[in-house]
Amino acid sequence: MSSPETTATAPATEVPDTPVRRRARRQKIFDLAERVPRKDTFEDVDECRAYDRNIRTSMIIPMQHMMKLIGPYCTGGKDVLEVGCASGLISLRLAAQHPDSLFTGVDNNDAFLEVARENTIFANLVGYGGDFGCEWARLSRLPYEDDSFDVVFSFCAVARWDKPERIVAECARVCRPGGIVVLYDLARDAEEGMVSFVLQYADGDAAEFMDSLRASFSEPEMRRLLAERGLESWTVAKENINLITSSRPLNVGYTVGEPGIYNNDTA
Repeated sequence: MSSPETTATAPATEVPDTPVRRRARRQKIFDLAERVPRKDTFEDVDECRAYDRNIRTSMIIPMQHMMKLIGPYCTGGKDVLEVGCASGLISLRLAAQHPDSLFTGVDNNDAFLEVARENTIFANLVGYGGDFGCEWARLSRLPYEDDSFDVVFSFCAVARWDKPERIVAECARVCRPGGIVVLYDLARDAEEGMVSFVLQYADGDAAEFMDSLRASFSEPEMRRLLAERGLESWTVAKENINLITSSRPLNVGYTVGEPGIYNNDTA
């Protein structure tokens, strides 16, 4: 039998804090370091209808937020353009709230435009439609003269754009002096805790959500894009998991339950 002297454990040596170990401690849960552009995956009308039905509940809070941000600018006979309107829900709701203004939606996805037209017909049938129309357009070359609209906006569409830098420049071109451009999308550099929170409620849409998040911009990336297009004066702000880019400063704070999608009060 060995003596106590021969079985004593040697004192542990301290492991050096190397760059590899420091990187390991900083390692992120999600692989979102690099932007991964994606093509528009919505090609089938039934698929677009399913998306439309889903976002009426799953995206109700960001829709409320978007309406709060741009609603005050849509009143008083304004010309409003939604770039990448998809199924048209935001424009249709705003058009109902502001019947004296003209709302136009453009998209380069024929399947989404078919659903948007269906939604427009239904809204008019139930007496809930405003002045809204939609059409196909090449988003990187909008078919409008300079300074054509008072409000230009997009809602969760940037991740679907194949030439986002050109489309942002087009949004600026068609907006009138004194008007406003608001681009509302996901922030790829959102806090990971917020990403995890959203994933808890994503259910079967988790993969779609993560693909959209990977295709979105971080705050620094959006600032660089704006600078490259001579739009340094625009503002970029993060609110929870969203990135809100605007041609003028906005208060992007939002509290769930504020007036929004369910009533006609936009104050």
